[in-house]
Amino acid sequence: MELIHGEIEPNIGIGKVRLGAKKEVILRLFSSEFKLWERGDGFCTYTFDNVKLWFDVNGELQQIGVTKGFLDGFHDIHVGDTLSDVKKTFGNYEDDGEVYLIPGVDGIGFELEDVDDWDELTAPIEWIYVYKS
Repeated sequence: MELIHGEIEPNIGIGKVRLGAKKEVILRLFSSEFKLWERGDGFCTYTFDNVKLWFDVNGELQQIGVTKGFLDGFHDIHVGDTLSDVKKTFGNYEDDGEVYLIPGVDGIGFELEDVDDWDELTAPIEWIYVYKS
């Protein structure tokens, strides 16, 4: 199942998918087709068509990511836009290793697509993540 629409709210969630919600409640919103990665201590990640969900050892949602096929954005920043767009909208961005952040806005990050002739400013945003900060 794809997640197509939903308001992106840093530190809160995307649409009906809310951080802190129990795994059993969240998984009812999605199809039964997924990839599951589990760590020995109970931490796990569910990957659907265009959504990734991270649950902690207590079964509470800690992070959600959306990718291609998700149509809504955060302040006009969508999957497929670039860090150049983020810079125009928010004045700047921060490199936090694999994820890019918006200064002064906690709980949201962007992962860039690995493309030929990769350039940080022009590589498309592949994932938008919302998490508890």
